[in-house]
Amino acid sequence: MLVGYQQKKICECRHLTAPGIGFVPQESALTPGGKNDVLADLGVSPKTTSPQHSLFATLYVGESPFGLYAMDVLVDKHTITYAPKYLGPPLLEGPSPIALSDEEKSKFVPSSRPVISIDIPAITHKTTDGEFLLLGYHEKPAVDLGAILPIRFTNSPAFPPIVYKPDVDNVKQITTTSTQTFETSLAGMLLEIYLRHPTAFATAVFTLLTLAITVVWMCGKQSGVALVAAGEARSAQTSKQSNSGVNWVFTRNEEVPEGWMKVGKLQYNPSEVLGRGCEGTVVYRGKFDGRDVAVKRVVSEFVRLVDREADLLRESDTHPNVIRYFCMESDSQFRYLALELCVASLNDYVHEQAVREKVFITSTELLRQATEGLAHLHIMHIVHRDMKPQNVLLSTAGTRGVRAVISDFGLCKRVQPGRHSLSKRSGLAGTDGWIAPEALVSESTSFPVDVFSLGCIFYYVLSNGDHPFGDSLHRQTNIINGEYMLRGIKQDIPVAVSLIESMIQRVPNVRPSLACVLAHPFFWEPDRRLQFFGDVSDRIEKEDDTSPVVRRLERNARAVVGGNWRNNICDPLAADLRKFRTYKGHSVRDLLRAMRNKKHHYRELPEEVRSSLGHIPDQFVLYFTSRFPLLLLHTYEAMEWCADEGVFRAYYPDEIRLRMKDEIANEELKRKVDAQNIQSTEWVRGQPAKGKAPTKVAV
Repeated sequence: MLVGYQQKKICECRHLTAPGIGFVPQESALTPGGKNDVLADLGVSPKTTSPQHSLFATLYVGESPFGLYAMDVLVDKHTITYAPKYLGPPLLEGPSPIALSDEEKSKFVPSSRPVISIDIPAITHKTTDGEFLLLGYHEKPAVDLGAILPIRFTNSPAFPPIVYKPDVDNVKQITTTSTQTFETSLAGMLLEIYLRHPTAFATAVFTLLTLAITVVWMCGKQSGVALVAAGEARSAQTSKQSNSGVNWVFTRNEEVPEGWMKVGKLQYNPSEVLGRGCEGTVVYRGKFDGRDVAVKRVVSEFVRLVDREADLLRESDTHPNVIRYFCMESDSQFRYLALELCVASLNDYVHEQAVREKVFITSTELLRQATEGLAHLHIMHIVHRDMKPQNVLLSTAGTRGVRAVISDFGLCKRVQPGRHSLSKRSGLAGTDGWIAPEALVSESTSFPVDVFSLGCIFYYVLSNGDHPFGDSLHRQTNIINGEYMLRGIKQDIPVAVSLIESMIQRVPNVRPSLACVLAHPFFWEPDRRLQFFGDVSDRIEKEDDTSPVVRRLERNARAVVGGNWRNNICDPLAADLRKFRTYKGHSVRDLLRAMRNKKHHYRELPEEVRSSLGHIPDQFVLYFTSRFPLLLLHTYEAMEWCADEGVFRAYYPDEIRLRMKDEIANEELKRKVDAQNIQSTEWVRGQPAKGKAPTKVAV
């Protein structure tokens, strides 16, 4: 006995010879009422639960004049069915052929595939390729997911399904449609689940509430960030449309040049890239309010860094040596900063002759301006943390001519009031080869990190592209170890080496402040140098040979003047000096006196002498400093003793005055002690003091 059904209609079969086959609609057969009606027609009571009246689902495969067909049927236990178990595991290439001749085996069967032996008369259908098919009732093969999905699912779900048992005595309830059987409300289901599994239900509810609160909080936070960004962008939106009518962030209209993009008040040319930075930062040529600008595009993920950079620029761009900031715009993906447009970087100035010919400015003046810009940041308690030649730009905007400006404030940090350094939590900043050693090994950093990087820049410019700490491969290691070489400087060697050496010291506290750097003689113009030499000569004119300032000036004098300075000057000048007074060739003081006198009486000098000395002040100063390279630096360091005096306050910064104050106090105390304990012979210009005989010296 069997029951066969098809979807939504009763099918009539005229070509099937199997007895006991009836067709009923699938919809009615699946419903409880339809199933009971069919069973009743077959003589089986719906209330019967005996195993002998159980029906089993099979697949009937038959053949009609129109071809093979298959259908789902229900059969009882007496019906003979075919099971595919004897065929072995399923094969990717299909079932195994059987009952083949020797010729067919060699043609169709791979060598690795077994041939199943079966009784040929039992085959009811055979294909041309040797495959076979048995007509009749087939057991449905079990779906083997174990080999496909190795994941093991637990048999006990978190919430076991609720089984609703209909009342078998109520026939009307059984015969209702499937949509009417489920009358339990959602509240009833939840109540039933809670009563059956209270712990699991409470855990699930708590988890859902936690997730909901987290989602709401995160959405609120993102909305707040979006509102702040929208407020700072100041209506940075575009109003352009494409031909399809869809609004786009970047489009073109009649006011924007061909190929350019517009964001708020900014326009930029995406094809004209001026530079690239880290984390996707790109700088384009653009326009703002009718003027040429540089548009710096930063990914919106770094919105906090961009906002901080904009804030620091607003506060510091009033200085002529800090890059000027105009405005900031934004869209859904990027932030845009409109900055002063520059013609080149300090790196370009060093390596490209065309840039040096375009900008008429000396390297010393560029370094001085860069130092002034960085010093302005330090006065405002801002540490740049990424000083390198690429971040010192050359601008020609305005009436000041060529200016060196400090740029790229992305890594800048402000030192909070009451503190003197940045903690290591501020993050490692800078570029390899330009990072100060304490930034890598110390717990905190401060303004000396910028002084160190600036010292490396000084040497880089003055040596035409060399680095004080060697090649890029060993550079950072040499920085940590404090190993440097300063042999590549081409001009003003002793003065420049002294300044750079003090700036790149390994110990941060030993490095000078930028105020001291700016006051260094390296930046003095020739007229200032000549004025300094004259002021020093006037100051020590009447001093005793034993006074502290004279002793400091005459210390290592022979190395400064080259043994005898009279032998290192031209003959016309030496002859002119002998006309008026006697000068000591080994004395620095006498050399300074000779310079002062010839400067004061320059118009009275013979033409031959004036021709040798050159014009005042440039050639005049160069005449002496080229012959005595250590003279300026030696005199400057010796006269630190007088840094607090009125005439010399303009030459020395407060930092040196504070340092010398303690040294002078200690020296005065030492002199008093020596005067009490030691009776010394005083000498004044080679003559003994009154009442004392000269000391005989063995020759």
